[in-house]
Amino acid sequence: MANDNYPRGLFPLNFPNIPIRYYVVSTGQDIFLGMPVDFDSTGFITPVIDVTTAGIVQAVGVAVGFAGPLKRGLATDDPFLDASDLTTLAAGLPAGHRWVAVTDNPNQEFIVQGDTGGTLATITAAGETIALIYRATSGNTDSGWANLEFDASSNAASTGQLIRLLRLHDAVNVDGTENTVGANYQKWICQIQTHRKTASNLASAI
Repeated sequence: MANDNYPRGLFPLNFPNIPIRYYVVSTGQDIFLGMPVDFDSTGFITPVIDVTTAGIVQAVGVAVGFAGPLKRGLATDDPFLDASDLTTLAAGLPAGHRWVAVTDNPNQEFIVQGDTGGTLATITAAGETIALIYRATSGNTDSGWANLEFDASSNAASTGQLIRLLRLHDAVNVDGTENTVGANYQKWICQIQTHRKTASNLASAI
């Protein structure tokens, strides 16, 4: 009688029937499905690793797929974009031949899983912002999904965290029980609060 434990980062509702755009990928860091991404200082897309600094961290969207040169397949069968493969995706070609598919609509909603032992216990948290945390590593190299959850002890009304909780997810667990708020691995629907494409963040977008 427990919530299913399956971290997938920010999993977009109605996936795969959602609009996406391809962005040029930076080198140097692995990118996993469900991972928030943003522009680096040179305009390339890079994973958002700092997911706890309130009011500063922004994202242009969430990674939902990857492609190599000409938006074709990757050099390996990995379910994530392995940074060590970036130099072999297209030998001798510029970084612009590595791509990440991003759901970048600021109105997109996502399913997100909570961590363990948190204090978020009621649905009154709806509308509040909350910090994300990575569990042990940034992603699961077998499934390809980000090991990203929300910190169930960090919700607050106006902290300006990366995501905002909207409502409890109406999911049913594999044991037939309902998704339960206040329990480990609770699932919520959220949106990116500090999105690059929202009006308040357009000035800093690339």
